[in-house]
Amino acid sequence: MTGLRDRKKQAVRKRIIDAATSLFSVRGLADTTMDDVADAAEVSVATVYNYFGNKTALLLAAVADDTDEMIERGAAVLARPGTNPIKAVRRLLHVYVDELTAWQPALLREVLSASFQRVGGTELTAQLVQMDQRLIDQLNVLLTGFRERGRMRPDVEPLDATMLLFSTMVTQLFMYLALEDFDKTMLAEQIDRQVDIAFLGLAPPTTE
Repeated sequence: MTGLRDRKKQAVRKRIIDAATSLFSVRGLADTTMDDVADAAEVSVATVYNYFGNKTALLLAAVADDTDEMIERGAAVLARPGTNPIKAVRRLLHVYVDELTAWQPALLREVLSASFQRVGGTELTAQLVQMDQRLIDQLNVLLTGFRERGRMRPDVEPLDATMLLFSTMVTQLFMYLALEDFDKTMLAEQIDRQVDIAFLGLAPPTTE
């Protein structure tokens, strides 16, 4: 019975989160009420408040769930990284980007905007930082493994490379959110090109 009860709770929780994120994408966070979420999820407003105390908590839950999904999918890349670090990094960054761009761009903008608000923003910012750190840690594990196997320069710290590559992904994601003609295909292509540059370098070949 406990298992069935837990599954029902998880189903209600997911229905509330899905309803909220859909409304946030269309109306924005400020113009969506908890009553709106309850109506869309077909539950009472008391149920919504029982699961989530406020709209920020709903956003936090959505971010946390999405992070869990990215980490789980990323683990498959770490389990079978292959021998080419460039291809492996591309695959892992694509996992992250695919998950993030599955959200409506308007919702991603709402998340970023809310993180800078004085009311509730600090908590959301902390959640986003925690999400980033989990992804950074996973990418760092991947690069550390390649260096240990002699597939990267031994004088390069994996964490330094991790921060460079992760920053590349974040910058391109911001471009995707800011520019209407910057679509998902362009986002993936830009990341691939910049990963190549990060590994191959900027200096021209030398015979010296």
